[in-house]
Amino acid sequence: MKRSNFLRKALVFCCLVLIPVTIIESCSKQTTTNPANVNFTLDLTSSANASLKTIGGYLVTKGVIVIRSSSTVYNAFSATCTYAPCTLEYVIATDLIYCPCHSCTYDPTTGSVLSGPPPAALAKYTVTQAGNILTVKS
Repeated sequence: MKRSNFLRKALVFCCLVLIPVTIIESCSKQTTTNPANVNFTLDLTSSANASLKTIGGYLVTKGVIVIRSSSTVYNAFSATCTYAPCTLEYVIATDLIYCPCHSCTYDPTTGSVLSGPPPAALAKYTVTQAGNILTVKS
């Protein structure tokens, strides 16, 4: 066998071996991080936070999803899917936190995984209200 034929066949073999490994690795679970030291306020009179004036409204800000669950209850969680980086949404029709990238769902009161591949629940943050000001803290 000629040297050039051997090198060509060796190169093809290496490519055939490495491509599946690369594909499998790209599909593996990625690490997501929660926002560190969450501590911010939201003014409910601000037009930027208008979605929180109605029950079922939600807002994603500073890596946190804040949901108005009732007239007096707000819940806040990390806004990033725990399976792989993707911003979450709240779907009022199903009352679920939804990941549009992985079709997984989380409970909007506890942050626990209800369906899909996520390995862990969402980080939950404390929300307190004083007048028209919400304070979200880790």
